[in-house]
Amino acid sequence: MRDFSGDELAAAAAAGDAEAFSVLVGKVSPALLRYLRRMVDDPQTAEDLAQDTLLDAWRGLPDFAFRSSFKTWMFGIAHRRTVDHWRRRRDVPTEQERFADLTDPRPLPSDAVLHTTLVEALRSELTTLPETSRAVWWLREAEGLSLTEISRVLQISVGSVRGHLQRSRRYLATRLAPWRPGENTTESSMQRGERP
Repeated sequence: MRDFSGDELAAAAAAGDAEAFSVLVGKVSPALLRYLRRMVDDPQTAEDLAQDTLLDAWRGLPDFAFRSSFKTWMFGIAHRRTVDHWRRRRDVPTEQERFADLTDPRPLPSDAVLHTTLVEALRSELTTLPETSRAVWWLREAEGLSLTEISRVLQISVGSVRGHLQRSRRYLATRLAPWRPGENTTESSMQRGERP
């Protein structure tokens, strides 16, 4: 059963095959958990959201119409769970509030401690992106979803996905420039505080 595709397993699970769902969960859980860990600050919250997502998927399988891949559908559920989590946390600003202050008070990576690795810097910079931009970047770059799949997951237009992705890439390239070999890291090339 492990050799079946995600959609074949989803079809079997929708028909009530618990073993197929178990295998499916084993296939999608690592990517799902990686995504959720990048979208929320607390690892325990990410695990809780993953559990809720899987439970929602199990309950929703009979209604899954296969208009998208199972993986896309699962990330859509995870995204909605994440948005609900953000809404419940009143102390977290909305995306519009985050755009209100475009200056970044944090030091540039070149000003930070010299032993910081690129991966640590990337993780840090990803947390500064607005939630939608972070989700778009992660789903494309880490999970390999197409722009159309991301559009379905986040329920935004493909053009909006493309815009978020371009701004995120540009912002990350600027912020991570000190880690590029031979890159000039002067203040003028860094454009301090520019966000997607």
